[in-house]
Amino acid sequence: MNVFSSGESPSQKYLTALRAILEECVPTRAARDCLDTMLARLVEVMGYHRVYLELLDVPLENLRLSLSRGQDAFFGTPQGPGPIAIGQTLATRQSLIIDNMADHPDFYGRPARELENLAFICVPVLVPGRGYTGQNSAMGALCADVPKAPPVFLEAQRDFMMAAAGVFATVALRLRDEMVRPRAKPKPEPEAVAEAQSRHKVVAVSKSMRLVLRQIDQAAQNDSPVLLRGEEGTGKEYLAKALHGQSARRKRTFQRMVCSAEPPESIYRALFGVQKGEASKSTQSKRGALELAQGGTLYIEDVEELTPEAQQGLLRFLQEGVVFRYGSDQPTSLDVRVIASSRANLEELVSSGEFQEDLYYALSVIPIYVPPLQDRAGDVLPLAEYFLEEFSQVEGKEFKRISTPAIDLISQYHWPDNVRELRSCMERAFEQAEDGVIRAYHLPPTLQTAESSNTEATLSFGEAVDQFEKELLIEALKKAKGNMFQAAKDLRESYRIINYKVKKHGIDPKRFTPGRRR
Repeated sequence: MNVFSSGESPSQKYLTALRAILEECVPTRAARDCLDTMLARLVEVMGYHRVYLELLDVPLENLRLSLSRGQDAFFGTPQGPGPIAIGQTLATRQSLIIDNMADHPDFYGRPARELENLAFICVPVLVPGRGYTGQNSAMGALCADVPKAPPVFLEAQRDFMMAAAGVFATVALRLRDEMVRPRAKPKPEPEAVAEAQSRHKVVAVSKSMRLVLRQIDQAAQNDSPVLLRGEEGTGKEYLAKALHGQSARRKRTFQRMVCSAEPPESIYRALFGVQKGEASKSTQSKRGALELAQGGTLYIEDVEELTPEAQQGLLRFLQEGVVFRYGSDQPTSLDVRVIASSRANLEELVSSGEFQEDLYYALSVIPIYVPPLQDRAGDVLPLAEYFLEEFSQVEGKEFKRISTPAIDLISQYHWPDNVRELRSCMERAFEQAEDGVIRAYHLPPTLQTAESSNTEATLSFGEAVDQFEKELLIEALKKAKGNMFQAAKDLRESYRIINYKVKKHGIDPKRFTPGRRR
């Protein structure tokens, strides 16, 4: 849908688009990220085919930065597609309108049939001039491939883009400053980051979890609020600690508050504290979680459980940096980085009025979704081995490996309680294992009765013996790389018996032969 096919008038659409890009100009967010999202909002609201921004001399002379959103977009290229006729536009500082791109197929490098329904608009990005002239200078250009329309409508869109270019100019100047000058807050030293990562190691083999780690690394470079979303037991608290450990606040306090563990009537006091004289006999401390985290990080778990009063108080802190203790009308200034987590659908709570919309946006400056374990299957076995090695170091008990049948059960189970359930399962198995090998019968009944394992809830004596026998055969064949004679020798049994048992249990020895496809 474009600006002329929607129900809104063009002027209303322009105002909506300007409001949308202004909302993305968040001072605490990196300027480059702001520019990317501003372009995306233009495409979304205006229905443009493609918009692109080209900035020159950022930060070095003759260096060009091109950002693009929409169809056939290129992102982050030092010399991306760039607006056509950029030289002409910048030289004259005039806008450019081509109402029929199909007339210039060579100019755009694309077949005419792809351009026949598009027009092209290009406006300069003007910034205040420097020096004795005081004239504005062109820092770059904002361009768009738009649906073809009569000239009067294209001119109106040109005027709108001139206004939008002014907003882009403000953020572009901030981008230039960020690229030239170092950040106000220094990045953590590489040694400190490595130490934090080793202390709060997050196993990430799957693509979805590697994305989460990249987002954690980026969030650690600033103090913006972070909202961790995901099911219970996915490791949100662990990720919050990892983020804190990589940030500039790593040497200060990490405080945790679980909203669901507090009675509704005491949530405000637990978060903001109690004024002297107002504390009841049961109150152990007059300071709230925010004050306890002064200078460091406060992790608010189950933020959806906050009462309306507490929501309003937290929003005030995020906006103004002050809190009001329970029973006090005097503000207290605090410097705390807030990381919140939720397992609820906050959008639905906002729609129903149970959660403040302004607080939702204030908390989700950096939203990070943590996927459930069943959606990151590649992490299951590495996580299991990580937990077992951890238990081994703590208890001084050897861990060698996980047997093949146990691996099958672990891999095929759906883990409804996520990482928390996996850790508990591995702890149980580690305590039962005597030779450092985790076997299938060490795993809890929930895995033994999984649909994929085809086992009964309870095993008879004969069934348990058969299962153990099958596991021993598989382990021997795996060690012997499928060689039946070697497996029989290792098990100190005749080849005839081993051959009979292998056929009885339906085991294919070739499965363990190196180089064969399983």
